[in-house]
Amino acid sequence: MLRVWEQDFEIAGSGCGAGAGGRSPAGTELTERSWDSHAHYSRAPPPRPRALAPLYCRLRHLLTPRGAASLLLLVCCGGACCCVWAGAGRGARLPLGARVRLLLLAALSSLLLHAALLALHVSRLHRLLPLAWDSVGAATSAWSAGSLALGGALTLHAVLAAPEYRWAPAPLARLLLAAAALALSGALLALALALGGARGWLRRRAAGAPGAAYRAVPAAPGPAVASTSRDDPL
Repeated sequence: MLRVWEQDFEIAGSGCGAGAGGRSPAGTELTERSWDSHAHYSRAPPPRPRALAPLYCRLRHLLTPRGAASLLLLVCCGGACCCVWAGAGRGARLPLGARVRLLLLAALSSLLLHAALLALHVSRLHRLLPLAWDSVGAATSAWSAGSLALGGALTLHAVLAAPEYRWAPAPLARLLLAAAALALSGALLALALALGGARGWLRRRAAGAPGAAYRAVPAAPGPAVASTSRDDPL
């Protein structure tokens, strides 16, 4: 009786080395009495891959006041950069070139920052990050407004009033004037975005709503009885 019981629960591979009839230790030759031949112990198929961060294309965000202002700000910053590059290059050999470089730094940094924020809002990836986007947008727009206004005003003063630019070529002066005008226009748009973001942040704070996109989930209660199993929990 004991011999029959051992044969019923024989595991594939246990007969390795028992002569010519031994099974492979890797378990490649399964028998109907092997433990892994049962349907309950068969290997489950791997789960299908799922998208961790779904991407959307919500172009109607560009029709909102914030989206339209951000798009116009990108156009102004890109135009200012193109005018500076076309007229003065890096501005190293120009008189009062530090002012032109400040304008270029303000326009380029604002272009990159607001392009990233606009891409996050259009693709709706900002909903996956628990950040106070009103305050982030207000801080970014405040930097853009201040830097663009300062760089544009200094460049405009250099071209119109500085004696170093009195004999400057007409094409160079026109390009720098266009860059300064675009920078000042972008500063006004950035100021409007900063005021809108600050107002939204203050409204959210006054209402007591959390700034993050997700709220904390309450922890699950612990088990009433400790498990006596020796297996590791999943």
